[in-house]
Amino acid sequence: FNMFLKIKGISLMIKLIATDMDGTFLDSSKRFSMEFFDIFEELRKRKIKFVIASGNQYFRLYQKFLPISNEMYFIGENGSYIAKGVKLIATNTLKKEQVQAVIQLVESHPELNMILCGVKSAYCLNEFKHLEPVVRTYYCNYQFVESYDDIDDEIMKIAIYDPNHQIIRYADDIACGLDKGVKATTSGNEWIDIQNEDINKGVAIKRLQRELNIKPEECMAFGDQMNDYTLLKSVKYSYAMANAVPRIKDIAYGIAKSNDHQGVLEVIKKEDLRDVVVVVTRYFGGIKLGAGGLVRAYTKGAKVGIEAAQIIEKVKYKEVGI
Repeated sequence: FNMFLKIKGISLMIKLIATDMDGTFLDSSKRFSMEFFDIFEELRKRKIKFVIASGNQYFRLYQKFLPISNEMYFIGENGSYIAKGVKLIATNTLKKEQVQAVIQLVESHPELNMILCGVKSAYCLNEFKHLEPVVRTYYCNYQFVESYDDIDDEIMKIAIYDPNHQIIRYADDIACGLDKGVKATTSGNEWIDIQNEDINKGVAIKRLQRELNIKPEECMAFGDQMNDYTLLKSVKYSYAMANAVPRIKDIAYGIAKSNDHQGVLEVIKKEDLRDVVVVVTRYFGGIKLGAGGLVRAYTKGAKVGIEAAQIIEKVKYKEVGI
């Protein structure tokens, strides 16, 4: 379990692993395998940092991984909140006028709901209290308020929720109505996240790389949606889940099994291979794949070969002296 990868003859140690949560680390029931706690202990012994990079609230993420949360890094709110355990590292907040402009924009679509994600808590209007089960799934520190004017907090992100699971219908309209310096990112079929243009999971992971003195080629990351794009582009060993959207698969170093088949843990465990040489032969002919296409094709070929291979144990039967 040394997490060594041999690339072009160079033995490379993975020092940091980052993963998205929904659709990636968590299965469709919003759970992860309890085997992770054993795997995490092995990673900890080898001083490999483990980072949860999610659009979810930091407090919710911290709660999810008790009792090991203090030994983990968290990137919450799509990069706007960075912490090591309970220690806050950085936040990125919207200006008050930006928040007000987004509120007015979304209120023109009464069928949509809003959650204002602050540094101290998340906030939702009382009129949407029937959606508390949805709120509770992603937030553990939240309040229902009569008016957004009642909020005394710095807002990092505004999460727009479509209960009809067709948020893409509103993406262009909302994006065109935003002020300069603010962006909209879709997450699955239900959410659009509004936050500062200069923040994302990739920016946050790069900050951790600098602070921990870890190079991109010493990092591995997993994701499935477009809000994971910058995260995967910030590391060398990026894995798209089998259930990922096509654009995420296009940029990935490799493809992991789906979130319902514990793809993240399967990749981590399989990196226990050492002193192995895999030869992939491409016969003349066929289409030009380009450098990225060749890497993906050879990676897939090696992966298929390794998965199909059997382990043969050599056992000393009889010692013969000559």
